[in-house]
Amino acid sequence: MIAGSWVALVLLVLAAALSTWRAVRRGALGDRAVALDMLTSIIQCGLFVGAVIAGDGILIDLALVLGLLGFLTSVTVARFLERTGS
Repeated sequence: MIAGSWVALVLLVLAAALSTWRAVRRGALGDRAVALDMLTSIIQCGLFVGAVIAGDGILIDLALVLGLLGFLTSVTVARFLERTGS
């Protein structure tokens, strides 16, 4: 179980690097917003995997709060993009 968790963390780090590259790369504002939203989800999944490895319940609480904040920022950015027409 622990080996699978470490493999999951390695894959999440790879996904985070690719998502960060997409957010930094030139492109439309919507593409960058989606990349940052994906990065938030990857960090959230990393916190869940870290909770499994460490056996610490506080990481689950942090992941849930991060998920709520990520959702709110996604909705806010979507409304902004809708109003500006970008």
